[in-house]
Amino acid sequence: MGPGWQPREWESPPKLQDAGQTMDHGEPRARPATPGKRSPLKKPDESHPPRSGPFRAAADLARASLAENTRRAYEAALRGFEASGYPETDAGVAAYLTGLYEKGRSAACAAMAVAALRFRARLHGRSSPVGPLALRALAGFRRLASERGRGAVAGVRWEEADLAASLAEGTGTPGGLRDAAIVAVASDALLRVSEVAALDVADVNLEEQTVWIRRSKTDQEGQGVMQYLGEPTVGRIRAWLALAGIEEGALFRPVYKGGRLRPGRLTDRSIRSIIARWGKAAGAEGRVSGHSLRVGGAQSLASAGASLVEMQLAGRWSSPAMPGRYAQGQIAKQGAVAKLRYGQ
Repeated sequence: MGPGWQPREWESPPKLQDAGQTMDHGEPRARPATPGKRSPLKKPDESHPPRSGPFRAAADLARASLAENTRRAYEAALRGFEASGYPETDAGVAAYLTGLYEKGRSAACAAMAVAALRFRARLHGRSSPVGPLALRALAGFRRLASERGRGAVAGVRWEEADLAASLAEGTGTPGGLRDAAIVAVASDALLRVSEVAALDVADVNLEEQTVWIRRSKTDQEGQGVMQYLGEPTVGRIRAWLALAGIEEGALFRPVYKGGRLRPGRLTDRSIRSIIARWGKAAGAEGRVSGHSLRVGGAQSLASAGASLVEMQLAGRWSSPAMPGRYAQGQIAKQGAVAKLRYGQ
């Protein structure tokens, strides 16, 4: 795993001679569940009798506590682990993480596998297979692979988001008007992609210039929160609704190439693609993704003088650490050295 690092006994793949199998290191891959196939989160524990009644109901409630995207990510990670053939033990998990490192995977990929295994163990009321060996392997993974991954997501800041919305609007097409409204709403309210996809017409109050976020990653109980929308954003929503003739139901919907609306609502994947396409068109550099408007929103707020707590509340982050990380460059420019030594 790096200079001076020596493998231990538990890092060699276990042999299943009785089963006549040859195994290699698996890796988590995001893929849809096969119809009729049991979710990895529901994998039965053969060492315990099957649960029923209130126990099963409690497990169902625990599964429901996960955001949909988190559940899918856990299931993909668990499929990768199961495909590797390693036993679900401390040593097996450590060996699996070693395999992921050797395959060049990111530390985030390893951490996802660990989190998924822990959650499944808690879900079924059994001891976690993640013990001291696995935790040390994960710590070493993070230290040695700190530069891996796809790189930091580029921020699409307010001025770039305004330009992106204008470019989309300038096409004069139904899809362009819809895309302009998506970019504007997501930028103003610092929305996650899943939150944009879930918006209904009833969630937007054009007179009050607000949008109601019914549920989010950090609000699994659905208490909801109100976010402000600027006048240009409200105008773009009005233009989209008028052209599309939408009065209720999903706010953002698929559009055929000819401009006719398709039934249903836009998928998360489509929204990511829309944000990335128009963000790049507006000149955003680096890895532009569906998350770029949230990152750019945090950066713009910091540049405007917002505190970390204000940024946290605006983006509905669970702590100020994440917006602080996104906007560390802007925050540094307003730090003590910048102010007191250079009068910034």
